[in-house]
Amino acid sequence: MSFFNELKRRNVFRVGIAYAVVAWVLLQVVDLVFEYITAPAWIMQVLMLALAIGFPLVLILAWVFEMTPEGIRRETSVDSLQSVTSQTGRKLDRIIIAFLALAVIFLLGDRFRTGGIPVQKGSGSISQETARSTDVTSAEKMNPTPAPTQNEKSIAVLPLVNRSVQAEDAFFAEGLHDELLTQLSRISALRVISRTSVMGYAGTTKRIPEIAGELGVATLLEGGVQRSGNRVRINVQLIEAATDEHLWAEVYDRELTADNLFDIQSDITRSIANALQAVLTGEEQQTLQQKSTENVEAYAWYLRGKAESKGYGRQPVDIERSIGFFQSAIDLDPQFAAAYAALAIDWTELFWTSDRLGDELQHAYAALSQAKSLAPDLSETLAAEGYYHYWGSLDYAPAIAAFDRALQREPGNYLALRGKAYALRRLGQFEESTAALKTLVSLDPLYAEILADLGYTLLRIGRYEEAKIMLNRAITLGAKKSFGYYTRAESLLLHGELEQAWQTIASASVDIMQIQGFYIDIQLLVARAQANAERIDHVLDNYRVTDSQSLGPDFARALVYLDRGEQDKLNTLIVKMQEDLQTAERERPDAESTLLGFVQLYGLQKDQAKLAEAVKAYYAVVKPDALRIVENRTIPIAYAIAGDAEALLAHADALVEQFGPWEFYYFAFDPSFNSMRDLPRFQAHDKQYRQWLEQHP
Repeated sequence: MSFFNELKRRNVFRVGIAYAVVAWVLLQVVDLVFEYITAPAWIMQVLMLALAIGFPLVLILAWVFEMTPEGIRRETSVDSLQSVTSQTGRKLDRIIIAFLALAVIFLLGDRFRTGGIPVQKGSGSISQETARSTDVTSAEKMNPTPAPTQNEKSIAVLPLVNRSVQAEDAFFAEGLHDELLTQLSRISALRVISRTSVMGYAGTTKRIPEIAGELGVATLLEGGVQRSGNRVRINVQLIEAATDEHLWAEVYDRELTADNLFDIQSDITRSIANALQAVLTGEEQQTLQQKSTENVEAYAWYLRGKAESKGYGRQPVDIERSIGFFQSAIDLDPQFAAAYAALAIDWTELFWTSDRLGDELQHAYAALSQAKSLAPDLSETLAAEGYYHYWGSLDYAPAIAAFDRALQREPGNYLALRGKAYALRRLGQFEESTAALKTLVSLDPLYAEILADLGYTLLRIGRYEEAKIMLNRAITLGAKKSFGYYTRAESLLLHGELEQAWQTIASASVDIMQIQGFYIDIQLLVARAQANAERIDHVLDNYRVTDSQSLGPDFARALVYLDRGEQDKLNTLIVKMQEDLQTAERERPDAESTLLGFVQLYGLQKDQAKLAEAVKAYYAVVKPDALRIVENRTIPIAYAIAGDAEALLAHADALVEQFGPWEFYYFAFDPSFNSMRDLPRFQAHDKQYRQWLEQHP
């Protein structure tokens, strides 16, 4: 007790309380100021760390030293009769009371001010923490859809700022952002911009009207998340882009529970719908009341997985990481249906992107079965079912049916819409696929890959001018994305502009080891058509990656040997290819690459009978795809090399009939078909193609 009394006498308790109260008020004031001046988040984190370190130091100083009329002296050197600690204590009491009053005033003001995340009126700029600069330079240049009218019910939810001290809590903010987008996407009356486009605005100083113009929306939502111990603070504000005025704002300061998090998301969604006068259906109202889990720790793991999961274009190691996060959520809550659905999609994506030799599809089926047993009508479950049919077995009809059911439950479900667009394209329903892709572009206007996919589809069905616009935008938005360059080069080849096609490929800033084989096939076609030995050698030296629809490095080299009449080199290569295929046949007899390899081999050996059998075996195993006849050029080239004119012409007839005369372009330029150019049917197709070129300069 004497030690406790001594702590009181030396005012250690009062100093500690005063320090804590003053530090809290200081942090709130600094946080507010930093938001106005768009200071980076790390400055606040450093200040908080410094104040935390200073707390024990101040307590030690209060114990060791005493404030006297003569100044600060060591406590042991002050006579007890001369001590003025009681007077100092009263001064500290007044300081504490004063700053507590300031704290109360600040809390009341924070409650009623516009969401706690101020925007500079007149400037229209948003917090630097709220958006990251993109490659976009103007709305007119980038936005493929017209800017919305002021009354359009459209919204972009900018990335939620992580205001937590712990940097690893960024996943929590990202996951909540994704969940909020999901909630809003369930409202059919709203058009909600996809995550891919809005994630490009974390850290920018662009003005709000500029961002709204680039995204094609009338309103933006911005906010921040602060997670501390067992509490969470979320503040958001809805801004009308045209006037830069706040339509609604709120601060949620709650205990960190699953119920509170779901209630906050539902309240934000309802408030946005009300502000935009978007009427919720009875089913949408009911959906907003649903809670996916009661376990906040499981939900945190789920949010971490959502922050990692993109749905398309990830490397296997990234997919495996999010699989682990979703599995952790399920381990904590075995009734977590949405986590099972996300896990099923991830396992199916891993199957789609890997060599498909493992048990990925079995894991996907198990997770999907659990999701269906727990919540069969959940939009996430239905989307997972669609991808299981699409990616898992290329069974397009049931995949589209599942995607449609998911879109009925969640009209803005981006993954479901994207899967449906691609499945429709594979079925050959190009107009329907194009319409779905255009909807995707309206939801994700700054995503280069979707623009490139739309451009590619338009190109295949002969809508060249529209395709060119989309492909140019895709290249401008995604300077390092290979597919936009590939498709743009294809469009140039289709128009007979070989040199421009070469330059387009050459200008792409892409790691050569990550380029698919068909990307290099364009360069090889141009180099061989120009008989440019230097370029041919360059392509062969860089031909590394193969895929099922590319020539492959050995076959590409064989075509060059044929062009040059280097028969000895060709014979040696044929022997190597035969040995490699025998090994591949033992390991993976039904693999698409193995079957196509035999097509190449028998074409080079000029064995028409075996070539016909190999083509038949290939089509018996490979799932139907309406674009396969366009994308896979190995088969017609093999027919030409083997001298099977009838099979080649039948292939060309089917290609032109299904798509149009423009698809004859690679027959017109590829030296592989030189032996067929005197055939009347070949000349008829070539003439039709040249006429199309004249009509479409």
